Formats: sequence, C-alpha cells, structure tokens
Amino acid sequence: GKTTEAIALAQNLAGLGKKVLLIEGDIRRRTFSQYFDTQPKGGVIAALSGETPIHEVVFHDERLGADVLMGEKSRVNAADLFSSEKFREFMAKAREVYDFVIIDTPPVLVVPDARVIGQHVDAIIFAVAWDKTQRGQVSAALREFDAVNLRITGLVLSQIDPKGMRRYGYGGKYGAYASYGQGYYEA
Repeated sequence: GKTTEAIALAQNLAGLGKKVLLIEGDIRRRTFSQYFDTQPKGGVIAALSGETPIHEVVFHDERLGADVLMGEKSRVNAADLFSSEKFREFMAKAREVYDFVIIDTPPVLVVPDARVIGQHVDAIIFAVAWDKTQRGQVSAALREFDAVNLRITGLVLSQIDPKGMRRYGYGGKYGAYASYGQGYYEA
C-alpha cells in the first residue's frame, strides 16, 4: 500500500496545481516499473552521482500529472546513499523546483532507509495495512522513528476490506453509524 499511497498523493497534489516530484526511494525492491511505462536510462543513483543531469532521468507522467524519478540498482548501500551530502544537496535543489517532493521508501522495520530519508523531509506519512500489520509491528516501527527523533505527521490505514469490517461491527451502508441520524430527520 505504500507505493499506491505515494502515487495517489502525488496525483492529488498535482491535481491541485502543485508541481510534484515522486521519487522511488526503495532502490532494493523497485516497483515503479509496474506503474509507469517510461523507463529512462538512469534514475536516482545517476541523478545523485552527477553523472547524468537530473532533467535526463526525471520524466513527466501525464496520467499522474507529476514528475517521476525512478530507482535503479546500485552496489552502494542505500542507507549510505540517502545519508550522503549529495542526497542533502539533491533535496535542497528539488525543493527549489517543486512544491512537493514525495519519496516512497522501503518498510520501516526491514531496512533503515525510511529513517535515514526521514532526516531530509518535512513530513512523514506512515502507512499501515489494515488487518495485516500486527500491533507490535506498528509499535516497533513507531519506536524506530522515535529513536532518531522523527515524528509521524500522518497515518494512512490502507487495504481496508469492507467485508472484513463487518466482523468488527462496521457493516452496512454507513457502518456502525447507520442508525445514528435516525430520528433527527424523520417528520
């Protein structure tokens, strides 16, 4: 759900007339190619290394309405890459050009990348898969952010199953609130 949420946020902000850059920050398990047909030569690694000008690796996706910077394979440790001065400089330049820079990161508990990238951002949106992510995993992930003094700005509960919600008493057209307004509107 993280990647879908990042793409949806980019599209929503672009729809509001904002200039948006969406970055694939998960360079170990790259998934943007499943969403975007354009495959430029080079991506985030080439842009950070300076070997390729950023305008040659960033592409504009018309459906999304935003610019996209794909991840690419690297032998460099991703955490080292994202904690580098080059990444800091890249983010500073991106902020000058774009209203919003959205970075899709790997899961918090798997690798340190999200916590490293989090040092360079203005806000962190934490995505949790409904009825799949265990409470202990959420708590552990939040502790990981807290350990490096990062605060979560918002939480997204993703992959909600409406049929499964009935188990918790939230079925029907308006869920548990279906009968709440009755009596207020009856003549």
